[in-house]
Amino acid sequence: MVAGLVLAPGAITADAGRMLVTFLGLVSASILPTVSLLINSMTASGRSVMALDELESELHAAMDGLLLLFGCVAVVVAALVALATPPGELFTKVPYLTTQILPRSGQATVVVFSAIILSRVGQIPAVLRRSLIVRHKIAVEEARRKTLEKAPAAGSGQQMFATHPDFGKSVRLDELTGKGN
Repeated sequence: MVAGLVLAPGAITADAGRMLVTFLGLVSASILPTVSLLINSMTASGRSVMALDELESELHAAMDGLLLLFGCVAVVVAALVALATPPGELFTKVPYLTTQILPRSGQATVVVFSAIILSRVGQIPAVLRRSLIVRHKIAVEEARRKTLEKAPAAGSGQQMFATHPDFGKSVRLDELTGKGN
C-alpha cells in the first residue's frame, strides 16, 4: 500500500496501467476456463463416497481461491478505470483531492490488489495439479474395483488345475514294492 501512496500521481495510468490491464486480462482468461473445468470434473461415475467428498472439498477450496483472484482483478481494473477517468467538477473544488488524495489512494488500491493477485496467481496451476491428484486416486480406485470384479473367484483356479486325489499321500516304501513283512 505504501508503494501506491509514494508513487507520483498518474504513474500507473499511462503505459504501466495498460500493461497491467493486459496482464490481468490474461489472468482472468485463465481463471474462467479453470473454473469451468473444475465444475465439469464433479461426476459420480464409478467413484466412492469418500472420493467424491474429497474431490468436492478440493474443488470447493479451488473455486473459492479462483473467484477471489477474479474479484481482485475486477477491483484493480475498476481502480485503473477510475484513475484514467477525469474527476467531476465537484471534486476539483476540494484542495488536493483530485491532484493528490484520489490518485494516490487509487494507486495504492491498484498496488495492494495487484500484489495479492501476483502472490496467488500460482494457485491456478496448483489447483489443476491437486484436482489431477484427486482424479488420479479416483481412477486408480475404479480400476482396482473393476479388476477385482473381473478376477476369478478364489477357488476357481484350483478347479481348473485339479490334482489327483492321491497327490501328496504318504505311503510306506514296502507298500509300493509289494514286499511286506
